[in-house]
Amino acid sequence: MIRSALTAAAFLALSAPAFATTFTFETAAPVEEGQVVAIGTVWLCEGTVCKGDLDRKKASVRDCKKIAKKAGEIISYGNSNSELEADDIEACKKSAR
Repeated sequence: MIRSALTAAAFLALSAPAFATTFTFETAAPVEEGQVVAIGTVWLCEGTVCKGDLDRKKASVRDCKKIAKKAGEIISYGNSNSELEADDIEACKKSAR
Protein backbone atom coordinates (compact mmCIF):
# COMPACT_ATOMS: atom_id res chain seq x y z
CA MET A 1 0.00 0.00 0.00
CA ILE A 2 2.75 2.43 0.95
CA ARG A 3 4.75 1.46 -2.12
CA SER A 4 1.76 2.21 -4.35
CA ALA A 5 1.29 5.60 -2.71
CA LEU A 6 4.99 6.44 -3.16
CA THR A 7 4.91 5.32 -6.79
CA ALA A 8 1.82 7.43 -7.47
CA ALA A 9 3.38 10.48 -5.76
CA ALA A 10 6.58 10.08 -7.79
CA PHE A 11 4.60 9.75 -11.01
CA LEU A 12 2.62 12.91 -10.27
CA ALA A 13 5.78 14.84 -9.44
CA LEU A 14 7.42 13.82 -12.71
CA SER A 15 4.35 14.47 -14.82
CA ALA A 16 3.68 17.95 -13.41
CA PRO A 17 4.07 20.73 -15.97
CA ALA A 18 7.50 22.34 -16.13
CA PHE A 19 8.06 25.81 -14.76
CA ALA A 20 7.68 28.25 -17.66
CA THR A 21 8.26 31.98 -17.77
CA THR A 22 7.13 34.38 -20.49
CA PHE A 23 10.04 36.06 -22.23
CA THR A 24 9.90 38.99 -24.65
CA PHE A 25 12.33 40.16 -27.28
CA GLU A 26 12.21 43.13 -29.59
CA THR A 27 13.75 43.22 -33.05
CA ALA A 28 15.12 46.17 -34.98
CA ALA A 29 12.76 45.43 -37.89
CA PRO A 30 9.22 43.98 -37.85
CA VAL A 31 8.95 40.19 -37.98
CA GLU A 32 7.19 39.54 -41.26
CA GLU A 33 5.97 35.98 -40.63
CA GLY A 34 4.30 36.84 -37.32
CA GLN A 35 6.25 34.16 -35.51
CA VAL A 36 9.77 32.87 -34.93
CA VAL A 37 10.71 29.32 -33.93
CA ALA A 38 13.85 29.29 -31.78
CA ILE A 39 15.06 27.43 -28.69
CA GLY A 40 12.20 24.95 -29.03
CA THR A 41 9.64 27.72 -28.64
CA VAL A 42 7.19 29.35 -31.02
CA TRP A 43 7.51 33.09 -30.43
CA LEU A 44 4.37 35.00 -31.43
CA CYS A 45 5.16 38.44 -32.80
CA GLU A 46 3.31 41.67 -33.37
CA GLY A 47 5.47 44.07 -35.33
CA THR A 48 8.84 44.10 -33.60
CA VAL A 49 7.77 42.55 -30.27
CA CYS A 50 7.72 38.77 -29.78
CA LYS A 51 6.67 36.69 -26.76
CA GLY A 52 7.20 33.07 -25.84
CA ASP A 53 7.42 30.77 -22.83
CA LEU A 54 10.71 29.19 -21.75
CA ASP A 55 11.65 26.85 -18.93
CA ARG A 56 14.15 29.35 -17.58
CA LYS A 57 14.18 32.03 -14.94
CA LYS A 58 16.84 34.36 -16.34
CA ALA A 59 17.62 35.86 -19.73
CA SER A 60 20.93 34.73 -21.22
CA VAL A 61 23.14 35.96 -24.04
CA ARG A 62 23.32 32.39 -25.32
CA ASP A 63 19.53 32.23 -25.81
CA CYS A 64 19.49 35.73 -27.30
CA LYS A 65 22.08 34.69 -29.89
CA LYS A 66 20.00 31.65 -30.87
CA ILE A 67 16.94 33.85 -31.32
CA ALA A 68 18.90 36.46 -33.29
CA LYS A 69 20.01 33.79 -35.78
CA LYS A 70 16.33 33.22 -36.61
CA ALA A 71 14.75 36.65 -36.04
CA GLY A 72 17.46 39.14 -36.93
CA GLU A 73 18.87 41.98 -34.84
CA ILE A 74 17.59 41.92 -31.26
CA ILE A 75 17.39 45.22 -29.37
CA SER A 76 15.99 43.87 -26.07
CA TYR A 77 15.46 40.47 -24.47
CA GLY A 78 14.23 39.32 -21.08
CA ASN A 79 11.32 38.67 -18.77
CA SER A 80 9.74 40.47 -15.82
CA ASN A 81 12.64 39.45 -13.53
CA SER A 82 15.67 39.44 -15.84
CA GLU A 83 16.60 41.73 -18.72
CA LEU A 84 19.84 41.69 -20.73
CA GLU A 85 22.09 44.71 -20.22
CA ALA A 86 23.28 46.88 -23.13
CA ASP A 87 26.66 45.14 -23.47
CA ASP A 88 24.93 41.73 -23.56
CA ILE A 89 22.56 42.98 -26.27
CA GLU A 90 25.57 44.14 -28.31
CA ALA A 91 27.08 40.64 -28.04
CA CYS A 92 23.73 39.20 -29.13
CA LYS A 93 23.52 41.50 -32.17
CA LYS A 94 26.65 39.91 -33.62
CA SER A 95 24.69 36.68 -34.15
CA ALA A 96 21.86 38.26 -36.15
CA ARG A 97 21.13 36.62 -39.49
